[in-house]
Amino acid sequence: MTVTQTEQAPAAIAEEADAGRLEWIDPLTDFHPDKPKESRVIVDPFNHRKKRENGEEDTTEPDPGLIASVDAVGVQQAPVLRPQTGEHEGKLGIVMGQRRMKAARAAAEKAVTEGRKYRKVRVIIREDLTGVDDEALAGSMVENVHRAAASVQDDLDAAQQLAIMVNAKRVPKARKAQLAAAIGRTAEELDAAPRVAKIAPEVIEGLWESGAEFDWVEQADYDEVRDVPNALLKLEEAKQKDAAEGNARRGAWRQAMQALKAEKEKAERIAATTAELAKKMVPVIGWPYSWQHSTARPLEELESAIGRPLTEAGHNETCEGHAATFDPADGEVVWVCREFKKHDHRILGAAQNEDSGTEGAEEVDEKAEAEREAAREEARRVKANNAAWRSVREVRQEFITDMCQDKGEAPADVKDLVMTTILAGRYTYTHYVTGDSGRLLSAFLKDESLKHTPPDVMAKLVKRTGVKRYWWLLFAHIAGMYEFEHMTDEAWRGKKDEFGRRKPIEGETVEWLNFLKKHGYSLSEVEEETLATAQRQAEEKAKQDAERKAQRERWEREREEARLKREAEEKALREEEGRQSADEPDDEPDDEPEADAEPDGREDGGEAQEDDGE
Repeated sequence: MTVTQTEQAPAAIAEEADAGRLEWIDPLTDFHPDKPKESRVIVDPFNHRKKRENGEEDTTEPDPGLIASVDAVGVQQAPVLRPQTGEHEGKLGIVMGQRRMKAARAAAEKAVTEGRKYRKVRVIIREDLTGVDDEALAGSMVENVHRAAASVQDDLDAAQQLAIMVNAKRVPKARKAQLAAAIGRTAEELDAAPRVAKIAPEVIEGLWESGAEFDWVEQADYDEVRDVPNALLKLEEAKQKDAAEGNARRGAWRQAMQALKAEKEKAERIAATTAELAKKMVPVIGWPYSWQHSTARPLEELESAIGRPLTEAGHNETCEGHAATFDPADGEVVWVCREFKKHDHRILGAAQNEDSGTEGAEEVDEKAEAEREAAREEARRVKANNAAWRSVREVRQEFITDMCQDKGEAPADVKDLVMTTILAGRYTYTHYVTGDSGRLLSAFLKDESLKHTPPDVMAKLVKRTGVKRYWWLLFAHIAGMYEFEHMTDEAWRGKKDEFGRRKPIEGETVEWLNFLKKHGYSLSEVEEETLATAQRQAEEKAKQDAERKAQRERWEREREEARLKREAEEKALREEEGRQSADEPDDEPDDEPEADAEPDGREDGGEAQEDDGE
């Protein structure tokens, strides 16, 4: 039997649901969350989310990400409101979307404070829910209970697609930041999304389990260095330091990442070299905690039984104890003999004990061994600091580059530095803008044409630069001079003079690090150590200067006392001589004859004899 059209089973009919009516709400004038009596819009008494005062988490308050999103693109999902009855007659109650409305209020307040316009909120008014409390409560619960949060991978995939579209369209920075805020992220995080999307899910889960609150940038960075020992701990400490210092540029984080990258590169280099040594059948031993208590010694500290130096090639061919180890300071190979005494090697410069009964046996010299160990430790410290100083240069110069991109007026201390450096004649133009410093100038200003700086290039640079940016051009020059002249590989411990003697750390090195620190640069450990060393050197010099001054004053005081004493003695001598002169008889004859003169008045008998003769 043929079934006609009218006899067929009735098709399902789609039923229209009550969508309510749309209305625009002003979040500032219509909604006062803390003043319901003054507010046209209130939180419905049957809203599922409740603000509790017993210490539980307040789920009614919007998080910063939601506020940033609403500030950027407004409320995209319309809240649902219903007319109120009873004591709230005439008001509208929020059944669904309480947090969105509060976020809109917070975003509006922020916009007014910053002198910007804010967005109204489009809402749905459900007249059919007026007085229907059970259905209102059920609807509120449905929105919150059955809402499944997007997975981490869902968020990352979406963010990656958004990042690709933004970058492909070359969206302006302001628009890019707005789009990032719409998903509760920053533009920097948006750029990091493609890297984060490649992270294994278990890595993200491990971060969650550890309690690490890393954003996308930090997650991507961590994934890059997670195999380095204590990487998570060091990065968490860096994040805490940035938060404590209010460093929005992630200064401590960047320093920690640079150090971890260097550690990773060193580990990879050691692994590659170890594989090559294995192919050559060269044993590799661990770095001894103390060479003094080890049977092994570096070849550079040894000589043969007949006093000849040991080389890597020769020792490898002739000695079964030949091996390699890696200096933990820089990861470089150190050639060693595993049992130097067994193979009749001697420590260079060590006294030999001829009475020991064993040929080539060494006299134990604890003092000499301690000195050698101290020398090794100092050498390792120098290697480690050299590597750290070179590594941190990249972070520091990135910071300088960021400073030089400032579009506003340079602060007063930047101008002071520029003028002081120029007027003090600390550099010459030709030395400054050529070679390596020309590369720095190009990097700081992000202008490849400045790597070689003929006058016409510089003239074009000045011409296309706004007046406000002039100071930043000069600062880039000065920064290049400081980096080129005073931040060299040996700057952290002082350069050597023409006689090979180590000089104190330069004052310009200290001045430059302190200047950058003042502008928000987070110093690395080696830079902190450099400033501390310079401070000790300055204190020691001040102490020495004070001692020399005190010594000079003491010498001057002693000379003055000696002079006064000598003058007093001379004066006393003169006075004594004067008294003696006063007590002696006068050599000039008196008018009256002497009491013991001759009777005839003659002074001597000669004239009397002459008279007699007459």
